Amino acid sequence: MEPSLPTLTRVCPHLSLCNGCPGMEIPYVQQYANKKKAVEQTLQYYLEDVEMVPADSLQFYRNKCDYWYDPSSQLGFRSREDSYQAFASPSCQLLSDKGQKAYVQLASLLHAAGFPPYSLMGRSGYLRYVVFRESKTDGHLVIGLYTFTLDHSPQMETIAQSMIDGSYADGVVWIHSPQFNDTTDGIIHQAWGETLLTEKMNGIPYTYDFRCFFQTNPRMAEKVQTHVTGLVAPQSTVLDLYCGVGLFSIPLLMKGHWVKGIELSAESILYARKNAHGLGMNDDSFSFETGDVPKKIQELEKANEKFSTILLDPPRSGLSKKIWRRILRLGPAQIIYVSCNLTALQRDLEWLEEYCTFTISSARAFDLFPHTNHVETVVDIHIDSIKEYPKGGF
Repeated sequence: MEPSLPTLTRVCPHLSLCNGCPGMEIPYVQQYANKKKAVEQTLQYYLEDVEMVPADSLQFYRNKCDYWYDPSSQLGFRSREDSYQAFASPSCQLLSDKGQKAYVQLASLLHAAGFPPYSLMGRSGYLRYVVFRESKTDGHLVIGLYTFTLDHSPQMETIAQSMIDGSYADGVVWIHSPQFNDTTDGIIHQAWGETLLTEKMNGIPYTYDFRCFFQTNPRMAEKVQTHVTGLVAPQSTVLDLYCGVGLFSIPLLMKGHWVKGIELSAESILYARKNAHGLGMNDDSFSFETGDVPKKIQELEKANEKFSTILLDPPRSGLSKKIWRRILRLGPAQIIYVSCNLTALQRDLEWLEEYCTFTISSARAFDLFPHTNHVETVVDIHIDSIKEYPKGGF
């Protein structure tokens, strides 16, 4: 029996211009069927049945929104027809009402300020991106302003205070982003108001700052969290790779598992520790470490550390053959792979087959990204035997 599906109450007025929701005009029953079929085809050689959990909301579910400041000083999303041009987007149907009002006000303030836009080709200019981040638990909204240089300080102060004083935002951060490539990386230069965000996931509070990664659809991510943590056998030793601020690690700690979490972002690891300590957990029950995952698992191998369960939630690009080899040398009986990219998932499972025999006991897909082709898939892998293969270098 298929689950009940949500309905769309309003098609976004920006749909013809925007790439963000290319499938919004497709009835959700068809979107759901298409994604379920894609997941089943990806995993058809490993198991017969894949459960698909539909989105619980088709609108206003995102907690993060990235706006580009284009060469004409327009703040908005990149145009579908011309990626070098942005369009005004005051009514995005994925952003909350508070976020929509904040966008309109901020776009007006930036237009009045007349900041020069950053030029990727010319490697000059000032304002690059504006990013909204919002808690879906309490509605707390923080705005990030990304600039190439640190000029115009008085104007930035005025804009930030105006957004906060007018209750359009709860906090504003000014992020220095001096690199030449097209990215939203950077260092917080100045902050105004309350800039930390807190999201409750199944009752567990996660606090994080503006630079930390967090799932963009928290309510659906709660369902992923419940499922993943429920797959781990009691009293397991768990290695949580790409752990972020502890989305999976912390509920596993609360269930009595010993967990080591590894994450490249130092800010995320800082808040993973703070979140664990805030729940009364001591350092004897966990270890959160900053580092590049391939290098850290090489260190674990050299130290002869072993884990009964390894949890993987990598970036969209997935893993590599070398990472799989290193992971298997840590002795896991179980690998839980959380993937947001079916192409990478299929390739990674084929690579894993080169080094071991395994059984996929279950797979469950979650629609965290309605109106797109993306889907989050959790695969529960049990290692049967390790094949002989050359160790090679890393």
